[in-house]
Amino acid sequence: MKKATAASNQLVLFALWCCACVSVLRSSNHTLIFQKESNFRNCSCVSSIPDCGFALANLMCKCRTVFSKDIDKISPTFSHSSRLVVWLSDTTTVGLLLNYSSVPSLRLSLCNPDAVLTEYLVIFGLKELCVTNPKSKVKYPLQNITIYSTRGAVVESSLHNGTGFSFYISFLNMALMHGDSKLKAYSVPNVTNIAEYFPDLQYDTTSFPLGTGSSLVTFIYV
Repeated sequence: MKKATAASNQLVLFALWCCACVSVLRSSNHTLIFQKESNFRNCSCVSSIPDCGFALANLMCKCRTVFSKDIDKISPTFSHSSRLVVWLSDTTTVGLLLNYSSVPSLRLSLCNPDAVLTEYLVIFGLKELCVTNPKSKVKYPLQNITIYSTRGAVVESSLHNGTGFSFYISFLNMALMHGDSKLKAYSVPNVTNIAEYFPDLQYDTTSFPLGTGSSLVTFIYV
């Protein structure tokens, strides 16, 4: 009887473990994009891959090659239910992939320690940002920031309700990828005309959707 009970308990534990694994895998579904030589790999992954693990990504994920000339076919728009991971090699890569794109959950990992990242990116609809720098000597190898959630904006304490805005615009200073300083963010609510609010910003106004109404504009920097 004791043996039967022990076996039964083991089966229950095994079943719970399987359910937990399935849950983790499901929650880890994401799109992964990284540069391979002069082209790109666009991958669909059901489990998390260690940062810059190119060989493992090709083995564990369903990947296809996208030629540089066809990069517009994987950018600029991603579903608001998707999670995007991008392994960066240089500013050209991140600019081609992400500038003026719509991404709700974004993870950026710097895979080239010699890359110089100084430009700004404009991301639409960004809710959560995670930046990683696998270099062992950096001060901040992993940082996360939540711009807004179902409970409202949390970047700036003066924002009491982020759900009333019809559009979200984030400006990312790519120097944040170096991991030398702590991430900072500042949000400006109720922006109805971004050109009037920020006349000195350099961006392509034709890439902004028309009739966005009141927007929450967030600057993320170091």
